[in-house]
Amino acid sequence: MSSSQPRRVVLSTGNILEMEDLIRKAGQTTSEELSGSIKTTLNSWEGGKVDLQNGGVFTIQRNFKRLTTNDNSGTKTTVKLFLSNNESTQVEDAIRTVCDGLDLPSIDSVIVSPPDVSDDVTLASLEPMWRALEDAVDRGAVKAIGLADIPVRALVELYEWAKVKPTTVQVNLSSCCVVPQELTTFAQKHDIQVLTHNDPAEIVDEEVVSTITSRLGLSGVQCQVEWVARHRTIQQCFGLIQDKGYTLALACDG
Repeated sequence: MSSSQPRRVVLSTGNILEMEDLIRKAGQTTSEELSGSIKTTLNSWEGGKVDLQNGGVFTIQRNFKRLTTNDNSGTKTTVKLFLSNNESTQVEDAIRTVCDGLDLPSIDSVIVSPPDVSDDVTLASLEPMWRALEDAVDRGAVKAIGLADIPVRALVELYEWAKVKPTTVQVNLSSCCVVPQELTTFAQKHDIQVLTHNDPAEIVDEEVVSTITSRLGLSGVQCQVEWVARHRTIQQCFGLIQDKGYTLALACDG
């Protein structure tokens, strides 16, 4: 690795529902599930080389049986993106990587969790990220887009500004026990679906990053999380999750 250090690391867990040891653990948090699936992926990974022709990207992909079906009309794939910044390139890279990894022409719904969801967040800071989502809708890569955890004021401002309107908004129940009435009223008026979740603000800690870099033998290299994507493919007729997994990208320097 010393002669060909990667500039990026992309890790995909594949379908974690196949990880028997992981799914037996009840009551896991999102962070625990992600950490466990990453460790299982690294343990089953047979090693590889840095693809210097592809910008020095090191790809870690667990060997798994891809979900195949002759009829995708009854399934729905949703993706939640956890971003480290609101740059359009992060959104574009994440959507392209997930579509390629799942061999999908398009994603039914993408919900983005911006890095800043404080009361001080501005529309201007959200615009690059949202424009990238709108572009993905325009080219058919994504069918519907939404947001997680932003203040009602910011949601209203973005909705009025946006060309492609958000169809879903997620609220973290750990920060508010009930959905704010102001949000409920606005969502009902504009036909926005309100969902709740309990994902932590930071789902990848330094220990997980260190586990990845140590497994790759990246001594003296600093790696930081660019984005994390969680996908779910649901059989809508029965409400069964057929495929669930995580993909994350690290930017490395050193």
